[in-house]
Amino acid sequence: MLKKAVKLLRGSVCVRAKSAYPERMLNLCSARGIEFWDVRWIDDTALSFCVARGDLRALRRAAEGCGAEISIERTAGTPFFFARLRRRHALFAGGILCAALLLVNSLFIWDFEVTGNETVPTETILHALREHGVHRGTFIYSFRSQDICNRVLPELKDLCWVAVNVRGCKAYVQVRERVRAPERVNESEPTNVIAAKPGLITKVRALDGEKRVLPGTSVQQGQLLIAGVVDTGGTEKPSVTTRFLAGKGEVWARTWYDLTVRVPLTYEKKVYTGKEKRSHTLIWGENRLKIGAKGSSICNVDCDKIKNQTQWTLFGLFALPVTWETETLLPYELEITPRSRADAEAQGKDVLETYLAALLGETGSVTQRRFSTAVEGDTLVVTLSAECEEQIGKEVPIAVSEG
Repeated sequence: MLKKAVKLLRGSVCVRAKSAYPERMLNLCSARGIEFWDVRWIDDTALSFCVARGDLRALRRAAEGCGAEISIERTAGTPFFFARLRRRHALFAGGILCAALLLVNSLFIWDFEVTGNETVPTETILHALREHGVHRGTFIYSFRSQDICNRVLPELKDLCWVAVNVRGCKAYVQVRERVRAPERVNESEPTNVIAAKPGLITKVRALDGEKRVLPGTSVQQGQLLIAGVVDTGGTEKPSVTTRFLAGKGEVWARTWYDLTVRVPLTYEKKVYTGKEKRSHTLIWGENRLKIGAKGSSICNVDCDKIKNQTQWTLFGLFALPVTWETETLLPYELEITPRSRADAEAQGKDVLETYLAALLGETGSVTQRRFSTAVEGDTLVVTLSAECEEQIGKEVPIAVSEG
């Protein structure tokens, strides 16, 4: 590969040598240090081979010494390419202009890549940069990364660090999101544990405080489960004051749910009319130029709008500051379509299962479930009856008055 590149830069000439003894040409080339390759016999008196461009004169002198005739079959390489361009002034000027445009193009930002953001949208970050002068078409030496960081961070409260690094025509925006400190919990604050919902107690684990219910007890929402107020003296020692504890623990219970959802037996379906309206836009930096479009791109009827953007590149290597945008409008009409009972039932079950999972959270589980359906008018009523087991304990603070 390296030898091919060197030969391409130096230039090579493929010649035909004709003589009564053409092999003498190869012997003379070896004796005079002329490198040759790709030897090919044509007939008994002629052969062809390649030599470097700089060895062509030495080859002609060697041919005169042995009475051989040398003719050039073809040339290849950079020197011959530029020699041909010297006779084509327009093409040569176009090549220089293209190189100049590429050089100037590399001094501006035409594309962005944002990394490191998970909760902050990319559009929000790019909008903040645009407000401070960093956008498509910005001269790469017109700003400093540290200055942009100092000006953008006060506006983006969820970021703690921003860096803009430019390589070529692309700006790489690296951000780091702020890690919020967790809320401070007062472990010694007096609390009670009450029932967040009604149920039948199956297990009580009091980490601090006094149990007020036992397994097998039915409780209502808001009922005290673990008390944080403990009377240490009782009737025998009335002089001993009441203690306030941080009532903590887990209380598991069997709970029951009856959830219902109504699913329509008809729905609106999009039916495309087959008519399409396309418009093209040439985007240069922040400027837009509509091409071949008449009137407004606003559709007067219901339609889907599809945008497809293609950034132009040079040989797929260099990004050009031009983007071709095609906007397609697809009109449609809404058609009332019947929904089968099986589909409506499946959709209703999925909705109820998802809702029940949200109510139980990560710790709860379903022990039994039963679905029932009934048609009422143009809707299907789907009901879920479920028996579950979940943690129903909820900590609430105790108001302690001094004095």
